[in-house]
Amino acid sequence: MGKVLIAYPLALEKKKPSNEDKVAMELTRHFFAKSFSVKRITLEPKKKLSVKDQFKNEKTLELKAGPSQLSSFDIVVLGTPIVGSLTSSPLVNAFIRGIPKKTGAGAKKQKFVLFSAGVLHGFELKKMQSLLSMKGIKPIDSESFTSMFDFDEKKLFEVKQFFERFMDKIVD
Repeated sequence: MGKVLIAYPLALEKKKPSNEDKVAMELTRHFFAKSFSVKRITLEPKKKLSVKDQFKNEKTLELKAGPSQLSSFDIVVLGTPIVGSLTSSPLVNAFIRGIPKKTGAGAKKQKFVLFSAGVLHGFELKKMQSLLSMKGIKPIDSESFTSMFDFDEKKLFEVKQFFERFMDKIVD
């Protein structure tokens, strides 16, 4: 049984689950079905900031829960809403910046998987991949889920297909 971390930004509107919440819950369900242990965390700034201020301070943004214990996970799934100018969330970018650079022959190599959810796909996954590459990390897979509406069963079926696709890469 492997251990999985799913991390994504806290939804600004907490009245109902965001599409990122729905993707994370669906992935969690599939991981549980394969007997994985899953921990989900929502990324939040230590100090409450507007999204505009999060972008301004992205490189120094401090999170309530950072990547300090990544070595205990086999798979790390990072999700982002598609924000601003079609980029990833500053909270996700701050999380990635906080990942220690992979060093040493004995360093545990987690498998990274990325997803985004929003109305219109942009450069959010490329931004996350670029930041990860600076840490010596190459994600095994990524997917953008787009819809003008709340995710329904059809959209969640796409999440299942994504899960099966990246799990095939992990098993190989």
